[in-house]
Amino acid sequence: MTHRDGLIMIGTIAGFFLLGSSVSLLYPRLKQELQSPAHAAVLNADPACNPMGATCMAKDAALTLTLGLGDRIQPLTAFPVHIELDGKDASKAEKVTVSFTMLDMDMGFNRFELRQQADKTWQGQAILPVCSAGRRDWRVTVAVIGKMPYIGEFHLLTDF
Repeated sequence: MTHRDGLIMIGTIAGFFLLGSSVSLLYPRLKQELQSPAHAAVLNADPACNPMGATCMAKDAALTLTLGLGDRIQPLTAFPVHIELDGKDASKAEKVTVSFTMLDMDMGFNRFELRQQADKTWQGQAILPVCSAGRRDWRVTVAVIGKMPYIGEFHLLTDF
């Protein structure tokens, strides 16, 4: 290896280090921006309602958001997500996504886009990662993007 090749290699490693450092500093802000639209109306569900195998509702005067998940949720296994929108702003929804996070634990980027069905519901599938700490408490955020954006917040306790 020549002296010039050694300098190029050191410069490349330094460049990757700086890129990695920059990304790690910006990641929390980018993650937050990608998961929830700015200036959204927040709809909070009853924290005692667990949408696994049931339905939970969050609403305000213009929108009722109902979330239902599969009966059994296991890590690394797809499960169904079902959203119903009702109210005067329901027909204005252009896109619906669902994301799964944990309070005070970075579980990565777990956001899934749902597809609108003929019956005006939104459906899709999601997959949860394995939590290395063994936690089972998830926060489910449903983002309804449209003229007026909405965020529905739900609590999910899995059985794995």
